[in-house]
Order: sequence, then C-alpha cells, then structure tokens
Amino acid sequence: MKSIEIQRLIAILGALLVGFWLPLRMVGIEPPFSVNIIFYSMISVLSVNNIVLGFRDKELSLVKLANWLRLEVFIDLLCVLPLSLLFYLLTGEVSGRLLLINLVCVRNVQQIRRFLDQFDQLGPTVFRLIPVFVTLPLLVHLIACGWISLGEGNADPTGDLLFRYVRAWYWAMTTLTTVGFGDIVPKTVSQMVYAGGVQLTGVGVFGYIVSNVATVLHRSDAAREHHMDSVDRIEMFMNMHGISPHLRQNVRTYFHYLWTHKRGYQERSVIHELPAKIRSEMFYEINRSIVSKVDFLRDASPELIEELMLQLEPMIFVPGERIFRVDEPGLALYFIHSGSVEIRGRDNALVATLADGQFFGEMALLSDRPRGATARAASYCEVYLLRKESFHRAMKTFPEFKAHVEQIAQSRQT
Repeated sequence: MKSIEIQRLIAILGALLVGFWLPLRMVGIEPPFSVNIIFYSMISVLSVNNIVLGFRDKELSLVKLANWLRLEVFIDLLCVLPLSLLFYLLTGEVSGRLLLINLVCVRNVQQIRRFLDQFDQLGPTVFRLIPVFVTLPLLVHLIACGWISLGEGNADPTGDLLFRYVRAWYWAMTTLTTVGFGDIVPKTVSQMVYAGGVQLTGVGVFGYIVSNVATVLHRSDAAREHHMDSVDRIEMFMNMHGISPHLRQNVRTYFHYLWTHKRGYQERSVIHELPAKIRSEMFYEINRSIVSKVDFLRDASPELIEELMLQLEPMIFVPGERIFRVDEPGLALYFIHSGSVEIRGRDNALVATLADGQFFGEMALLSDRPRGATARAASYCEVYLLRKESFHRAMKTFPEFKAHVEQIAQSRQT
C-alpha cells in the first residue's frame, strides 16, 4: 500500500472516530481526563494528516499554495491547535462550540471511494455498497446527537442516555428516509428548523440509497436484463414488419437457446477491449472444453493454444442451416464445440455426421480447391471457425498442427 493510501486510510478512520465519538461528548458523555488528552491529541494529528493529504491529492507546489488555501484548510489548521484541550484545562469545562470546529474532520469520510479504487479485486456491487454502509450510519448518528442536543422534541424526558439516543436515532432514520411518523415532532423554533434541514438532506440521502440499491439489484441479474432488451428489440422489429408466426417462433427459439447456453452474450463482443494476452487466457478458460475434446489440442504446445484461442471465432448455427455448400471456395476450418454437423456429398447423400470435438472443412484449405461437400447443422450447433489466413499461418508456424491436419485429411480421403 502506498504512503498516500495509508494517509487516506488514516483520514477515513479518523473521520469515523471523530464523527462517532465527538457528538457523544457533546450530548453528555464525559470520559476521564486522560481519554480527553488522547482524543484531542489525535484530532491534532488527524488535522495535520488531512492538510498533507489535501496537498498531495491536488499535486500542488509551494508556489501554488496561496491558491490552495481555502476555508476548510484554515479550519484544519485551527484543529491542529488543541483549542478544546486548552479551554478544558483553563475552565474545567467542555466547550461545545470549540468541539464543533473539530467536526470538520468528518468530511474526509468521502475519501473512502478513492481508497477503494486501489483494490482491483472488488466487484462493482461491493464498491457501491461499502460507502453506503459506512456513511449512512455516521450521518444518522450525527443527526441523532444533534437532535438530542436540541431537546429531542416531545421525547420522554428520561435520564437514561441510551434510551434517549435510541429514540433520537429512530427519529433521525425515519426523517431521513421519509418525513417521519409524527410520534416525535419538533416543538421549538430551533427544532423545527433543524427538522426541516434534516428532511431536505433526506431527499438526497434517500435518493442516493435507492439509486445504489436499485443499481445493485439491476446488476445482480445484468445478463438477463441485457438478454431481455435484445428480445424486446427483435420483437418490436418483427411486429413492425409483420413477420410470420412460424419465423417468429424460430427467432424466439434461437434467443432461448442463446440464453440457456450463453446467458445472452457473445464472448468476443464482451471482452474485445482486453489486451491480447488476457483475451487469449479468457478464451482458453471459456473454451477449455473444446481443447479437451479435440485430440491434438490436448497435447498441443501452449504457444499453439494461445495462437488458436485468439484466432478462433465463435458461431452458432440453427438446425438445418447450411454452414458451407459444395463447390464454394474454402474460407475457414471449423471446430465443433457442441451439437452435430452432417457432411453431404454432391448427390445430397449423407457422408458423415460429426459431433463435439471434431473438425471439418480442412480439405479445401489444404488443396486450395472448392468445397467437395456440403456441411449442414443437424441441431443447434456451436462451432469455432479458423479463417484461411490464420489456418495457413498456424500450419507454417506449428509443424505439429500441420502434421495432424494432414493426417486427418489423408484418412478422410482414403
């Protein structure tokens, strides 16, 4: 962890400490003198850390220091001085107004997003929820303690501080997320003004929470939402053009197959922005099953696997769809990932039925002659095609690949 990230973590933890402990001091909790000394000293240290962190975040030089000085920096400088401690030592009392100055440290809880940016293993859902779970309790705590200091509305005037705090916490939560239930209402002018400010704050807080939760729920099934958007678009298109019921059913069957087998995604459209090395590793993970099905790929060199994974292009054929026709030029070699393919001769007689792990289409590529047969999908069929240019490059670069393909081609000719 870099030094600036350590400073950021100190600022966040310090903001939480000040935000939770200082308001409790202001509503009546009085710790021993030694605890006060430690707490005030920590505020001074945190204020120095906040000033240095702000200076580093903005990458300012001493020449630009005048432009950097703002009100919050001035208050941080005040917090460095143990004003509350000096007042306590001189009078033996705690000054609420001086303590309010130290609450400026709480603003650094916003550093949590920048701190989380360094953890690349965090998923987007966790990244969104952590700031919510950290800042919301702190905000409710601050508002509850402020409500206690104003007299708590019509709360039961009991001497039990825990009861008063829980009741104020309940009022703060209901006021932030709704407009309250009317069981605790402001009585004085200051309470009314405070409650109005909390309600205005609650508009933003409630919207922030709802938007984050809605985003998380949406992301939890993002694949289905993406798929349903595609289905909605094609349904609208078919309605607009009056497509026949039979063809509509075929389209829906295809999309159902795409969802059940691919979760609605095509691999290359999702990961095309990744670097070549990572794409190759991703394709290997995704297509590990086809590597295990194709005999010569099981023992192939890592270099050959990496080359092929980058060049293989996934395609899906529906039952009865022609993959290529006899006498067409040979443009690609095909590996069958799932499903079955029928190879038929010129008289449409069935020559062979190929299944998972087998490949076809190599004859025309080896001889540079037109296709000698027709290939047709016998079922929903997922294949990976290796285009002619990539095929010849792999043949030239990897002798073992060339030897195996030629061996299979010779056996088929025989």
